[in-house]
Amino acid sequence: MLRDQLEGGTKVPAEHPEQSHYIDRHDAGLQLQTTIQEIREIPRFGKFLLPPSEEDMKSAAAYGPIVVINVSDYRRDALIIEKDKLHSIILPHLERQHLEHLGKITKYEAEMLEWLWEAIAEPVLGVLGFDKPPMDGQRPHIRWIPTGALCRIPIHAAGFHCDGSKNTVMDRVISSYSPSVKALIDGLERHNRTYQGHSRYKAVLFGSNQLRYAPKEIDEVEKICRAMTLEVARPQARQEEILSALDNCAVFHFAGHGLSDGSDPSKSSLILRDNEMLTVASLLKSNLRHQAPFLAYLSACGTGQTKQYRLFDEGIHLIGAYQISGFQNVVGTLWEVEDRSCVEVATRTYEWIKNRGMSRRSVAEGLHHAARKLRGDWIEEISQLRTLNEIDSIIRHDHDIEGAADGMRNRGAAASRDMEPLDNPVLNWIPYVHYC
Repeated sequence: MLRDQLEGGTKVPAEHPEQSHYIDRHDAGLQLQTTIQEIREIPRFGKFLLPPSEEDMKSAAAYGPIVVINVSDYRRDALIIEKDKLHSIILPHLERQHLEHLGKITKYEAEMLEWLWEAIAEPVLGVLGFDKPPMDGQRPHIRWIPTGALCRIPIHAAGFHCDGSKNTVMDRVISSYSPSVKALIDGLERHNRTYQGHSRYKAVLFGSNQLRYAPKEIDEVEKICRAMTLEVARPQARQEEILSALDNCAVFHFAGHGLSDGSDPSKSSLILRDNEMLTVASLLKSNLRHQAPFLAYLSACGTGQTKQYRLFDEGIHLIGAYQISGFQNVVGTLWEVEDRSCVEVATRTYEWIKNRGMSRRSVAEGLHHAARKLRGDWIEEISQLRTLNEIDSIIRHDHDIEGAADGMRNRGAAASRDMEPLDNPVLNWIPYVHYC
């Protein structure tokens, strides 16, 4: 209320009802400062509304560098936070008008990924010394913090993927995302622990029967979770039952349709069945923040989408909601994903977590390797298509060769987890992202 008066000039009634006058903006400012100071005296709220200190930022980079990409009318640069220093580099090829265009689309051609490499990824990785794939296969872990239209752009997929050069982000580092430096610091402070798969923790699994492969995905995830000695709960398609099951959970896995509400983000939801949804508003009312569940895996389309450009920086999407509600890790998607591919990505990710232990690093690594496997299949398909085109140029059987090429382009195509079918599922390895 005090902030409303300061920002918009709204008159706010005085604290005591018997007083007839209204406090002015000066008084509101003094009251706001007093209120903030009182909040900071509460245990665990000592840094309330304070920016992170340099030492806080360096501490957050103990597990790998943090890279904030800034884009404005005045400059374009990357703030790089390492455990022993903070520095920045200018990104001269990152033009804001290009990003505003990219922010309006949801599918990327290879040329876009190459531009992202030259404009953002290569300069950043070069400064960090990640100029080639590691010899031992142990890739460094980078947390990307994009701003503006970059929040919808797959920095983790940037690179030249078809020339055999390994000039790609995926070949050099493992990528995760965070909405802000402060969110990353708060998350590390609040969730500085690793689950060991004790049987008192459980996995809550839900798969929509509206999708062909979602039930299979849940069955596969259940097998792995049981092997991790997690108790498994598969609640019915009712919001109250799922929220109740989430109490004292370690893992929540949802396979189905997601819905982003552009006008009211609190109404964004996971669709359980007709007229039954698990909304962001209901989730935020739960007590999960104090329990700090390990992982929310949202295997649905566009769980990382924000439809209003002015809200891109706010992290107001389903992934962000599950982070705010208390989950240490959230896996989601930037746009539409292929139904059948979701099964493979989820299975490979959970298998990696099972074998490496439940930690932030294992989630990021598992998703990374699952996406690399899909990318390898895509590169192989592209190579085969090029071979067909070369044959076509030699024997000139245009109709037959084009028919074969069309068949390969659609090979493995499955229904989208969005409410509309995919028109080009070939880049199905890009949308999956990890937030921590």
